[in-house]
Amino acid sequence: MIVTVISSLLVIFSSYFYLGVKWDLTAALDGWFLIGIAIAMALGFVNLTAIHWKHIQRKREGWIFSVILLLTMYGYVVLGLIQKQTGTEFVWIYRNIQAALAATVFSLVAFFITSAAYRAFRIRTKEATLLLIFAIFVMLGRAPIGDAIFSEWSTWANKIMAVPNVAGMRGITLGAYVGGFATAIRIMLGLERAHLGGTGTQ
Repeated sequence: MIVTVISSLLVIFSSYFYLGVKWDLTAALDGWFLIGIAIAMALGFVNLTAIHWKHIQRKREGWIFSVILLLTMYGYVVLGLIQKQTGTEFVWIYRNIQAALAATVFSLVAFFITSAAYRAFRIRTKEATLLLIFAIFVMLGRAPIGDAIFSEWSTWANKIMAVPNVAGMRGITLGAYVGGFATAIRIMLGLERAHLGGTGTQ
């Protein structure tokens, strides 16, 4: 709790007080933040190794994939240490394997969005009906068929995205910030202790 409170006060002091800005505490905190990320990744590396090594030792179902994962992980680390991050093979593997796999996984999100849209657009209430109408209007405005039907379709679709859509998103963002601020206050006051391994609120 002491570490949490001190860290929170430092962040507040660095951003909202004159001396914090003058001493450029934000840059120092950013450096410590990067160190914390590196430590977390190192712990994840060790934890991943321990879990998959147990899978290999006990020959659990799919243990061969654990072998592939560990060989790939350690092999890429060794390659990076030898060649540095600008090495030819190091960059080639990242751009042609890791980036391609990441794009493939990310593309699967489209199917989840389609499924969610189907559930959201079912006409059950007046609000759902309005959502469906405006969604169809905007989608047709983004496609060439919209302007083929009506020359100003894309213009009106852009106006919908620029005015009511932005207003709604700002309202949601403001609500999220207020909720985040309230949670931060609860953590600083010791009312929320889930991050310490407790059962949650006290």
